[in-house]
Amino acid sequence: MKINKIKIVFLMIIGLSIVSCTNNDPTDPNDPKYNNLDNNDNGPTADVVLTVDASDKIAINPEIFGVNNDWKQIPNSTFTGFANMLKSINYTVVRYPGGWESEYYDWDTNTTPTWNSAPSVAGASIETLKSNINSYSIVIPTTLAMDKAVGSAQFNTAVETLKVTAEKAITKAGLEQSGIIEIGNEWWLQWAGGVSRAEKLTKYTNIAMALAAHLNIKYPNHKFKLLVNGDYTKPEEFTTMKQQFTTAYDVIDGVALHTYAGYQTDTHNMSELESRIKACATNFNPNKKFIYLSEWMPSRDYNDRALYMEAANIIPDMIQIYARSNANAAAYWPPVNTSIPGLGLTNWNFSTVFPVGQIMGELSKSYKGFALKTISNKFHIAAALNDAQTMVVFVTGGKETAALTAVKVANFTIGSIEKIERYVPADYNETNKAASYITEEVTAKLNKNNEVVFNVNKEGKYQIYKIVLKAK
Repeated sequence: MKINKIKIVFLMIIGLSIVSCTNNDPTDPNDPKYNNLDNNDNGPTADVVLTVDASDKIAINPEIFGVNNDWKQIPNSTFTGFANMLKSINYTVVRYPGGWESEYYDWDTNTTPTWNSAPSVAGASIETLKSNINSYSIVIPTTLAMDKAVGSAQFNTAVETLKVTAEKAITKAGLEQSGIIEIGNEWWLQWAGGVSRAEKLTKYTNIAMALAAHLNIKYPNHKFKLLVNGDYTKPEEFTTMKQQFTTAYDVIDGVALHTYAGYQTDTHNMSELESRIKACATNFNPNKKFIYLSEWMPSRDYNDRALYMEAANIIPDMIQIYARSNANAAAYWPPVNTSIPGLGLTNWNFSTVFPVGQIMGELSKSYKGFALKTISNKFHIAAALNDAQTMVVFVTGGKETAALTAVKVANFTIGSIEKIERYVPADYNETNKAASYITEEVTAKLNKNNEVVFNVNKEGKYQIYKIVLKAK
């Protein structure tokens, strides 16, 4: 009997030892000990390591935080409310009149009389835009000549009309001395008389050449940036455009691209976004590489239908890529949720800013100075050096499982974590809910390896962390 009791006691001791070893397993991100790390302690080994190199930096152009106007969806009478919403999220430029409507827009009447999708109520006039918005770009049309045969009388007549329209647009917008002007809204990629893609490109090039040459004569001392428009997934087409640009080549300052992208696609994948943006600009003119990403968003079709907070998790990654691509400006689309529910910055009457708008505003406020080289692993990371003493890091959890995460920083000795906050879905059970995200104050730990250690997605998926670091 005594022997049995001794055996039982012995087995209990062994069992407790096993449990103790299991609880000390450093790969368990839910272990409460991770919330009790002391600053500058080495602590447990993180499951995920994200890296930042402060020595590899590229200046961030503030105008990458621009937004498209949506002339069809935002009536002239409510534009002031839209402008106030834009100010609340720290916008830097507005693209006008918008996308498709730009090809049909009548600058005299503030209408789109030949557009099949013309709204019943007109959008903002140029006068309304100028009274509410300080910085804006415009699109001049090309469609009138795009369905005509190059060199035909009809084509030549249409081009002459487009020249007059371009002059009118620039004068009414007041951009003679500054601003950004796109030649067309990627219209050459559309029907264009039903011809082949190569013929479409040739048509567009001839129109762009004629407009560029004319505007250079009309405004010989201009300071505006004049851009050609094309498909960012086909950088080689900018080489073809360059070869066909036999006149006014040096009048063009760079390229305008529509960078709709995502993680689940072979044609528009995020992994190739930076290289393609750079290639498009270099292929057209390596000496004049102004880049305007005049329409962009994390496309639903390329991101497993990510909406609201799910889509917001992709925004810091895209902004990081744009900054590292040397983009000079960018304009998000759609601005209003009505156009693509779940991806708009705001609801129809601008009373609610949705997660995409919220994170855009936060990035515009904090992601400035220099974009730093980062390496993601499971989660995505964006980092900016505001000045010699301040670094801001954004980490997005996305749909990944929880993990103890370390941000390892090189060439910037961290003295302290000045601030860390977390943006979380309004409902972890419905991360694509039409609701603003919630901001929470949280903590992270700094260890002796110059790493910031914290849990990501422990409470639920699609968390975003913003960390402000100060140098020692």
